[in-house]
Amino acid sequence: MSVIKTFESYSKSVLVIVDVQKSFGKFFSDNYLDKLKKYCKQFSEVVQIWDNHPDGKNINPDFIYDAEHPEDAVHDDLYHFPNELKRLEKRYTHNVDIDFFKNILTKEQIADAKSRELEPGFFVVSKKDTVIVYVGNNHKWFHLPKSIYYFFKEMKDSGKEVILAGGSCGECLEDLNIAALAVGVNVKINYKYTYSARGSKL
Repeated sequence: MSVIKTFESYSKSVLVIVDVQKSFGKFFSDNYLDKLKKYCKQFSEVVQIWDNHPDGKNINPDFIYDAEHPEDAVHDDLYHFPNELKRLEKRYTHNVDIDFFKNILTKEQIADAKSRELEPGFFVVSKKDTVIVYVGNNHKWFHLPKSIYYFFKEMKDSGKEVILAGGSCGECLEDLNIAALAVGVNVKINYKYTYSARGSKL
């Protein structure tokens, strides 16, 4: 996993902010939020990936399977960031096993996953053409929505570097980092602008 220490040029970089939302506000300060917004101004492209957990457990799952998910999502839990071009929706899953996805995987895929010594980045393509990535952290598997998967493919094909900020380290931020690496994205985490269950550095 790459760590950024200095930043000289952002001309070919896209800043992706993960889960910097009001409902996670206890993990970061107003100062963190202000500094992150100033950091955004160094990029011409900022993308926000947000988690729909405030909507409860029984949300409409269409966001996972819709490749053209609306990019101008309006939600009370979200902040607006400078130079933000799109918002992409996701949902984290806790410590589920591969059987959790049995409705969209074949029996062969499930058996194959169970027979392996899984490494982070292993993924399977579901019957609905979505990608389910093994991350092996606090969230064992991450179901990558099509809109995020296609965004990562676009970043890979364009050769642009993706810089991740936000949180939470070891959880949702790592879900996105491992998924991006699995797709082949040139991705780095700027830890200065991250937060965890212990809070942020700013």
